[in-house]
Amino acid sequence: MFFKQTVLKRMFKAAYKGAGLTVGHMAESAEASEGYYISSGWWVMWFSADEMPKEAKAAIIELSGDLPAVGEVFKAIKDMGNQYEIEQKEIFNLPAAFKKCECRFRVTKLLGQQGDKVIRFIQEDGATRHVTAVSEIFIDLIDPKAIDYEGGEYEPIGPVTTCPTAPFMYWGNNTCYLMAGIRTPDQEDEEADFWKYLEGIEIL
Repeated sequence: MFFKQTVLKRMFKAAYKGAGLTVGHMAESAEASEGYYISSGWWVMWFSADEMPKEAKAAIIELSGDLPAVGEVFKAIKDMGNQYEIEQKEIFNLPAAFKKCECRFRVTKLLGQQGDKVIRFIQEDGATRHVTAVSEIFIDLIDPKAIDYEGGEYEPIGPVTTCPTAPFMYWGNNTCYLMAGIRTPDQEDEEADFWKYLEGIEIL
C-alpha cells in the first residue's frame, strides 16, 4: 500500500473514537472487485482483498475486534460495539469511481489554515487552474516509501477527480485507493477572494 502506517492508524482511531469507523468487505461482481473498504464519512480507503497488508488488517481488528465477511459491512464506534449496516457499493466502490476520473490536479507547496485544520492547496493541471484543498493529513498519509515494489505494486496516480469542482479527490494504484473530501472556502469571507486570486496564477 502507498499509505504511511502511522498516519493510517491515527485516522482509523480518530474515526473509531468519533462518528464511527465503517468497514466493509465487497464481494466480486461485474461492477466491483473483491476488496475491503474503510471510511470515516469524509474519507474512504479501499484495498484489494488479495493485496491488503496485514498491518492494515491488524489496525482494524485492534479497534473493531474483527474483519467483516464477504458482503458484510459494520460501523465500529468506541464503547458501542459493531453495528451492522446495509452495503452501499455505489459509494464505496473506489476502483470504479477512480476509472471515471479524467481531471488531474497537482499538489502545491502552499499550506493554509481552516479552523483547527491545516490544509494543502491543490491546483488543476488545466486551462482553468481551478484551486481546491484537502486536509494535510491526506498528504501525510501518502508515502512512496511504503509502496511494495517487490510485490508488484506501482506508484499511485493522483490527485484526480471526475471534474474540476467535484467534492472528492482520488489517489489509486493496482492495490489500493483513497477518496478524500475536499475543503472549500467560506463564500462570505475574504478567504474566498484569496482562493479566486490563486486561480489566476500557477502555484508552485
